[in-house]
Amino acid sequence: MPVLCYHQLRDWTSADGEYARNLLICPPAVFRAQLDALADDGWNTIGPDDYYAHLTQGTALPEKPILLSFDDSQGTQKTEGLPQLLARDMTATFFAMTVPLGKKDWLSADDLKEMDANGMTIAAHTWDHNRVDRYSGEDWRIQLEEPRETLEGIIGKPVEHFAYPYGAWNDAALPQVISAGYTSAYQLRDRTPSPEMPLLTLERSLVDSRWSGAQLLDHLAGLNG
Repeated sequence: MPVLCYHQLRDWTSADGEYARNLLICPPAVFRAQLDALADDGWNTIGPDDYYAHLTQGTALPEKPILLSFDDSQGTQKTEGLPQLLARDMTATFFAMTVPLGKKDWLSADDLKEMDANGMTIAAHTWDHNRVDRYSGEDWRIQLEEPRETLEGIIGKPVEHFAYPYGAWNDAALPQVISAGYTSAYQLRDRTPSPEMPLLTLERSLVDSRWSGAQLLDHLAGLNG
């Protein structure tokens, strides 16, 4: 099933490098066109709870299911992302990094509450975006356990899903992810999922900000092929 990953939703500036423009900063006009293409082509957005139930219990999913996700707690996810999703009756998952919450241009606790109240899923993305495959000692508590507890305190419900910064993980990290209280975790498609713990290495694709709606649909057709 396709799982797509966005980051910032804003127009490019002269300070933005090529990689950021291509894969990390999606101009609002492009984002809206991509959502319209998904809606017009009959894709149905689901959350990670739905996906997990399907994978573990065989729970049925709607026709043409897709999971939309956003990383890093960027403020434009609330100002641009949330209203555009709601306007199209879509849901999405927001993998929130906790260190910047409440700072200028980043999501706040109130933003996360509003997103949750509007049917979005709040999930974890570490404290400060350091790579999980480099953790040791207290890093596991600071980067995995404390962010989950912080987010649960904000939205008042369990936070059970996680995304690896840079999509990076190693075998030593997987038991720690379970111990920290997560039931599923997401990597990027450039890595081979763990055959022993596939639920902790679910695949996502970065969305290219140069794609038209038609090109996004072509990408999805390629994934399904």
